[in-house]
Amino acid sequence: MPNHDSHRRWLPLILLAVACNQGEEAAGGEQPDRGTSTTGASSTSTSGPDVPTTTIPTTAADSSGGGSTGTETSSTGSTSTGEEPVDSSSSTTDLSPTCGDAKLDPGEECDLGFGENDDHQGACTLGCKLATCGDGLIRAGKEACDNGPNNNNELYGGCTTSCQFGDHCNDGIVQGPEECDLGAENGTDEFLADSVPCDNGCRYHARLVFLSSTTYKGGEVGGVEGAHLKCKALADKAGFDNSASFMAWISDAQHSPAQDFKHDIDTVDLPYVLPNGVRVADDWTDLVLNGPGDGIVIAETGEILITQGAWTGTAPSGKVFDPAAHCKAWSSSSPADKSRLGLSGVDKQQFPQKWADWNTGMQWTNYLSAGCNSLFHLYCFEQ
Repeated sequence: MPNHDSHRRWLPLILLAVACNQGEEAAGGEQPDRGTSTTGASSTSTSGPDVPTTTIPTTAADSSGGGSTGTETSSTGSTSTGEEPVDSSSSTTDLSPTCGDAKLDPGEECDLGFGENDDHQGACTLGCKLATCGDGLIRAGKEACDNGPNNNNELYGGCTTSCQFGDHCNDGIVQGPEECDLGAENGTDEFLADSVPCDNGCRYHARLVFLSSTTYKGGEVGGVEGAHLKCKALADKAGFDNSASFMAWISDAQHSPAQDFKHDIDTVDLPYVLPNGVRVADDWTDLVLNGPGDGIVIAETGEILITQGAWTGTAPSGKVFDPAAHCKAWSSSSPADKSRLGLSGVDKQQFPQKWADWNTGMQWTNYLSAGCNSLFHLYCFEQ
């Protein structure tokens, strides 16, 4: 008959031995290779030697009732199968299309690569767009300008729709608001025969003179000041940029060109010139001594007006001709009132003798007296 008391005495000793043996293996013994364990939130990492992650072996019986599948469960309940984890953030697809990669990607018109794309050379821009006139970029050697949507074929000083300069100063053609344009000779002392130099702004280095395109009765002049205002208005309408400085060559008992015009040290050697560029006098002194060349025969509109009368009331010296004969200070249109007038010019080729008489008699300002009911022009001088 078995001795049950003896078994009870040995059983605790056996269990203690088994427990001690397992403790020694857990502390320092080699662990069986169970694959890669996936640790949960309770796992910690240290900078020292690797510390094994504590796992709880689980045994799942197979269909034959045999051993475990070798699956380990971490303390958080996650499982490890021994395979490398998959990084869901990675992708095997190519990077996004990039302008400059030499590939024609969606949205690109062209792409020659970083070394060839250029905003000022070649056919493809840095934005991978085909280089065209109107894109606001200037192609060296092909385009002179490009104002993008503001390209305009009619605008002076602008850029045309073919990306070339439109009408502009220094192109050698007088156009738009220009008084002159000698191209490369602008700003030099060079000038055409019987003309004057043209500055870099396409303005004469001179003072403009013209015959008014409009005629007035003596009383319509509105006094000397009214005559000045008429000259300013005509100059402004013609586009002369210094229109506010124009004054009429006209006198009364209180005013005259000799008294009111600017002819001081600042204007010495500053010529007078017609709108067509013809020089009529070298300066004030030349004007009052020799007259305006072949006459003041060009209107502010460019119209040629030869043998036209102009109200002056002024002697060749620039002073009042007769202090009592000026259409009552240019307020009367009565035929009983009179004033002096000048003759704009005479055709020198057709009437050489008449021209000689006109020239020597200073008839440009001292031609004859007429009733104030007559219609005549005005001489307008830039100051």
